[in-house]
Amino acid sequence: MRLQPDLFVPSLGFNHVDGLIRAYSRGTAPNVGTSGFRLETIGPLAELYQFDPERIAGPASNLAWLDLGGQTDFIVALRAGRTRWLSNDGAFGYLSGAKLACESTLQHFKTEPHLAALKANMPSATAGQIGAAFGELIGNIIDHSAAIPSGIAAFRAKPSAFEFVVSDRGIGPLASLTSCAEYASMCDHGEALQAIIETGVSRFGAGTGHGNGFKPIFEKLADMSGQLRFRSGDAALTLDGRFGDKVKLQVAQKPPIAGFFASVLVAV
Repeated sequence: MRLQPDLFVPSLGFNHVDGLIRAYSRGTAPNVGTSGFRLETIGPLAELYQFDPERIAGPASNLAWLDLGGQTDFIVALRAGRTRWLSNDGAFGYLSGAKLACESTLQHFKTEPHLAALKANMPSATAGQIGAAFGELIGNIIDHSAAIPSGIAAFRAKPSAFEFVVSDRGIGPLASLTSCAEYASMCDHGEALQAIIETGVSRFGAGTGHGNGFKPIFEKLADMSGQLRFRSGDAALTLDGRFGDKVKLQVAQKPPIAGFFASVLVAV
C-alpha cells in the first residue's frame, strides 16, 4: 500500500488498536482504509505487539498499512530478536526478555530514560518521576507476571513528549491478586486494574509492605497532563490529566489480551 501524504493519514490511536484487535480476534481482516495509519507514539504499536508479537515483528508480518515513521529501527530490532536496543541519539530504547531480571543490565538500562527525559528538556523532578514509574512497572513484571521472558520495557523521548510502555504476557493482575485469599472473590479484570493502583494492594496481601509504589507515582504523572493506559484481559483503565485540574479515571471493556500492558505519555 502506498500511503498518502501525511495530511491525509490518520495517527494510529488506541481506539484504532481496539478495533484492530477485535478484528484479528475474529479472524477477519480489518478495514484500514486506503491511506492506512501513521505512528506518532509507541503505545498503540506496543499494544498490538502485546496482543500478537508475531503479527508485528514476526518473519511474515506485513505492516504495509502502517507508516512507521521514526519507529522503523525499533521494529527492525524486534524482528532481529534483540533483547537490548538503544537508538543512536539515546532517545529511544528497550529491554526485553530474561535481561529484565539481570540486575546489572536492568540498573544500567533504568538510567537511560532519565537521561533521555533530561535531554528532552524535562525538569529534573519530572524526569525522576518518570524513572520511578518505569522502575515500578518493570518490577511488576519481575514480581508478579510469572512470565519474565515475555516482558518488554521501552521508552521514547521527543521534544514535545516522553512516553514509555511496559508489558508482559504473563498471568495478569486478576490471576495474581486472586492467588491471595484476601482477593479470592475478585472476578473482573477491570476491578483488578483499579485495585493495583490503590495503595497496599498486591498478591502478598495488605500490611505486607508491598503494593505501595503505583498510586502516588502514577497520580503524579497524570497530574502532569499525562495519559496513562493499563490493559489486561478484557478491560482497560485510563487516567487522563489533560483536561483541567481533575484527573479522569475510566474503566472500559475491550477485546481481550494476555498479561498486562501499561502505556504512559507525559507532555513536556
